[in-house]
Amino acid sequence: MQLGSCFLDSLTVTSFFGNAEMRGVFNDRQLMQSWLDVEAALARAQASLGIIPSAAAQAITDSARLDRLDTAVLAADAADTVHPLVPLVRALTAACPGDAGRYVHLGATTQDVMDTGFVLRARAGLDIVTRQVDELVRILRRLALRHRTTPMPARTHGQQALPTTFGLRCAVWQSELQRHRARLAQMRERLLVTSMGGAAGTMAGYGPQAFALERAVAAELDLGVADTPWHATSDRFAECLMVLGLVAASAEKLAREIYFLGRTEVGEAYEPQRATQVGSSTMPHKRNPIRCEAVIAAAGTLRAQVPLALQTMVAQDDRDMGVGMTLWKLLPECFILIGGALERLVEVFGDLGVNPDRMRSNLDITGGLVLSEAVMLRLAGPLGREQAHHLVMRIVRDSLEQNRPFADVLRADPQVAAALPGTELAGLLDPLSYVGHAAALVDRALLNSESP
Repeated sequence: MQLGSCFLDSLTVTSFFGNAEMRGVFNDRQLMQSWLDVEAALARAQASLGIIPSAAAQAITDSARLDRLDTAVLAADAADTVHPLVPLVRALTAACPGDAGRYVHLGATTQDVMDTGFVLRARAGLDIVTRQVDELVRILRRLALRHRTTPMPARTHGQQALPTTFGLRCAVWQSELQRHRARLAQMRERLLVTSMGGAAGTMAGYGPQAFALERAVAAELDLGVADTPWHATSDRFAECLMVLGLVAASAEKLAREIYFLGRTEVGEAYEPQRATQVGSSTMPHKRNPIRCEAVIAAAGTLRAQVPLALQTMVAQDDRDMGVGMTLWKLLPECFILIGGALERLVEVFGDLGVNPDRMRSNLDITGGLVLSEAVMLRLAGPLGREQAHHLVMRIVRDSLEQNRPFADVLRADPQVAAALPGTELAGLLDPLSYVGHAAALVDRALLNSESP
């Protein structure tokens, strides 16, 4: 039973809904180590101000390593105390040599340590997310340049609309991710601050040097200083999770695009497949887009957490652990979900299968109907826009109802024949002649965006 559980966890969670690096940040050991890091930083900051002996601060720092503590004792003590931090404080106190333990957690309250620890882990998680987004942007920029003039059908309302280029598609995607890069960077300044409010947000327990101590702790941890205590204001974490939700929405969009483009009937782009990869247990021909499907599932799950993140802002009085505890669950889950989703997308787009021939052939399946706008606008000169629109709409309807090529019905119409020479009409019905400024838009998008 244990073997089966481990196998299933590896298969369904780690492989599809997370990645090893992000799980290394958001596991129980790193959770406790982040709290120990805060306790050590507090001790060093107090020593720098002469509040506690320097030797005691050094002893606390040396002892504040989870591998030096008995985790079995910690687990038993947690069960007895029904408290998240007290067992760790007790264990650290006991691990310190001499009388150094008497200075552990001096003046602090549980939420100061826990929230600051969560900030430290969020910073590590954001570093990973930012790096992943950067890599995805680089990949999409390369694809945009490579396929700058590769024609394909643009689709609106689920139907072919006009010719475009795959490069422009990729440029649009990378531009959206560039905006997420900016959001991630802007949000860091607000999120990455210490929590030093003390028991009720007045900092009373930190003594007369409270503000200096706050600055010293922040410097030790390379964090900012919050203007006010924030035990009951979770907007920083809520914003973080909302930004992750935005990234997740874009991730799902990209995954769904490749999912659609890889359909048998479309076949324009597809998820890479390893030689050993199995698409179906019964149908050997299947090349299922399993990575894209995992991204879709992970992104949808993450976005569903955003309302809960907002709910954590509705805290009562000066501290409300009813909403605070929600973050204990949301932060790790959301970071793990986005870390896995972005890793899958980097794999997909890094070796994306692109079929320019199929893109080009798909432009021809409507028999020229995707060029109806080009014909209509050309006829607008001699006929007027409204009359030209009605004329082309009628010809389109006749083409569809009579199952005749659009070009043939156009050539047979006397009004069209009188307004357009046959050679000019042939040029108008060439999809490559009507991709507009797609290539220039790619150039502008890549020129105006920052290369990570």
